[in-house]
Amino acid sequence: MRRAGGTMALARRFMLALALVVLAAGSAAAQIDSTVHNLTTTNAKMRGDSKGAGVCIFCHTPHNARPSSGLWNRDLPAVTYKLYESSTLQAQMSQPNGSSRLCLSCHDGILALSNMRVAPISGPVAPMPALSGTASFGTDLSNDHPISFVYNSALAVRTGDLVDPMALPQTAPLDNEKRLQCTSCHDPHLNRPNFLRIDDLFGADCTVCHRDHNWRGSSHATAAQTWHGGKATAPWPADGYATMAENACQSCHRVHAAAHPQLLLAQTIEEKNCTICHNGMLAKQNIEIEFFKPSSHQVQGRQWIHNAAEDPVTMPRHVTCVDCHNPHAATSSALGTRPRVLPGALRGVSGVTVGGVSIREANFEYEVCLKCHGMTEPTGLGIVRQDHTRNIGRKINPVNRSSHPLAAPGRNVRMTGLVTPYNSSSMISCTDCHNNDQWTQGGTAPRGPHGSRFEPILQMEYEAVDPSTESYSSYALCYKCHDRSAILFNFGGFPHKQHVIDQHTSCAVCHDPHGSRQSTYLINFMEMSKQGAPVVRPSKSGRLEYVPDPARPGHGKCYMTCHNTDHNPASY
Repeated sequence: MRRAGGTMALARRFMLALALVVLAAGSAAAQIDSTVHNLTTTNAKMRGDSKGAGVCIFCHTPHNARPSSGLWNRDLPAVTYKLYESSTLQAQMSQPNGSSRLCLSCHDGILALSNMRVAPISGPVAPMPALSGTASFGTDLSNDHPISFVYNSALAVRTGDLVDPMALPQTAPLDNEKRLQCTSCHDPHLNRPNFLRIDDLFGADCTVCHRDHNWRGSSHATAAQTWHGGKATAPWPADGYATMAENACQSCHRVHAAAHPQLLLAQTIEEKNCTICHNGMLAKQNIEIEFFKPSSHQVQGRQWIHNAAEDPVTMPRHVTCVDCHNPHAATSSALGTRPRVLPGALRGVSGVTVGGVSIREANFEYEVCLKCHGMTEPTGLGIVRQDHTRNIGRKINPVNRSSHPLAAPGRNVRMTGLVTPYNSSSMISCTDCHNNDQWTQGGTAPRGPHGSRFEPILQMEYEAVDPSTESYSSYALCYKCHDRSAILFNFGGFPHKQHVIDQHTSCAVCHDPHGSRQSTYLINFMEMSKQGAPVVRPSKSGRLEYVPDPARPGHGKCYMTCHNTDHNPASY
């Protein structure tokens, strides 16, 4: 009796389980009816006559199914797929397997949709074409989000911005082997846009797994701007949302069929991924136009040289938007106050210290600049000085005899002749000098070293050619901080007027605006101009040197030959 009772109880449980399966299948079929996964004639988008065939039979069969999960009713042809690659990819990639391989039995476009292992009871369906267009991924998956990799805690730790799989919600399921598959994002039975398990509004479908610690408060995550480019192509998909914030990740990336495979970027031209919005069509300021000025960072010069995992020590020389800006972290406000200030636009960007050490996130503006300007000697034309280095990191290092106060306050505590509010303890930033020539406080022109009509990307004119005629405009950059009258007519014992006005000597002949490793007052004599003309030579005694008078600040002696006049020495 016990055995009979147990058997009956087991049978009841089996029947209940079967009923639940049938109900689930019925519910799934009901949802599929109104989607493109309905391949029967009730779906007007498909051709052919599949009258009498059930909705499920195109993917599933209860008998003679392929030996894999899902009672699959399609064969899986032998094919090797080209996989996603990236220098930042931490996962171990493998050929598609599990449910992803089942999805690809249709979506790789190899087999016709009507190619089934078991025909429906009503008989074979009329021939249907294979998938084509955007629904067909082909065998090249390098421009699609990676699939079939093991997503475990170790991967989350290595990557640094992935959610631990133990914390993933049920709306982002991994398979039984803890692999991320197509079905982690898509449920082929759901009547939802693109069969997504959750709505991708505000990037919700991506941020289930991807959690950049700077993203939520960034400008791109919160931008309420709408596209106003007229007939021009919007940056996000045609079926996207109205604002940048709502489209979120889809504003720059494509999960499938990305125009640029690495990082799944939406645009084929590198800088276009930024300038498609930052050209006045969506962002408030037009950055794109700045790159066409006479002096600019040539982001359009070399394509796809930047590598997200690059080392400033060994990377090839290049410049692109993301060398200076992290689109997942940038904000429109400054972080911190002077002297410890980092513009919000540079938030989350890697940098290099004045000591030449690479750091994951810069703390100061100059550390972002030093990635390119503080690691090696530039190869292009430039002023040749007594101390031949053109490495900016070496010049602004506060251990030098003198330097402009970028990394630390200046060492000359008696410095005078400065314009309010500057004083001897003030600090400045790179963009106080290297800036848009049209920028004004409170104006509409964008701030930053994108482009300028003054070389090298200077906010104001700085005449570095010798000889040159002095005027307020020709040395406007210097006079932004240094009072013109005080410098020329009342600056200790040094006769600036005699040199700059009377003899047409450029400020750049004696002073290196970044710093000097061997002398006070930024003195680092110009031996040869950028154009290759000789400027300052040693004196007849062979000396090229400025010797300050410790007893009288502002006084000293110069040993040199300048403008065909021998100073051996000249005392001031």
